[in-house]
Amino acid sequence: MLLPGRWRELLGDRCMTVQDDERERELVRMFNLHWDSSHQRGGVDANLNIEVDGRPYLLEVEVKSSTKDSVSTARDVGMEHIQKWRRKLFVIGFYSRERGRPELKRCLCLTPIDMEPWISQIETKISLDFALAATASRKLELNDLYKICGEKTMYSLGDAKRLHKQQWSAKQYKDELDMKEGRISGYSQIKMLEILRLRSKYISERGATLNNPHITKTHLAKFSGTSSEVDMTNCAASIREIAVFFVKNNPNHIAVPTLPAKSET
Repeated sequence: MLLPGRWRELLGDRCMTVQDDERERELVRMFNLHWDSSHQRGGVDANLNIEVDGRPYLLEVEVKSSTKDSVSTARDVGMEHIQKWRRKLFVIGFYSRERGRPELKRCLCLTPIDMEPWISQIETKISLDFALAATASRKLELNDLYKICGEKTMYSLGDAKRLHKQQWSAKQYKDELDMKEGRISGYSQIKMLEILRLRSKYISERGATLNNPHITKTHLAKFSGTSSEVDMTNCAASIREIAVFFVKNNPNHIAVPTLPAKSET
């Protein structure tokens, strides 16, 4: 049975998530973005289609909202987040702190170049621990496998799933089967050692992540009153102007993938 304080804590987190989603959907509508129907936290929030010199581009957008001067990001931030953030525009809406329905006050549209100093700081904080996780997992040898999983000539699918759990899909487990005994497929010692190393790396990396690092007030304040500030009278056009300028000046950036050219009729 949960204590009243714990209920408030759980309900508070849930209410905050709902409010964040509502505000972010509002921003998507205002900026005329394409909301990802399969949107999940940690994935792509929305996409922005633009055209530059007759060429179509599709940019990934991270949509954030805040009632403070800083902005929350995500739980368990690791290297995957770093890689994703470097490919995205950040659209950030700042809302009033009023109860009920907070009012949107202003917005920023920040490019990956604008965000890079902050992203690099987060990367520096976690890179040492992630390097340690990778190094430690590579040190595991067959004797370690025998101690943990027993010594077998062939390991079963069940053995692999007990070790690596939900980290692989059913297809991945099937694709990694590399030996047979009669009609039964399984994993060789070398393959099972590989799975053990992956599991060890995963466990270590979980301890290396940061819980919800905030985009700081200091970083965001740099863009107040600049061209990164969205024109609230014409939000959709303003964000596209920022995006087009970014693409024109950084055509080879990893955040700037082109779409296939339209076929001429």
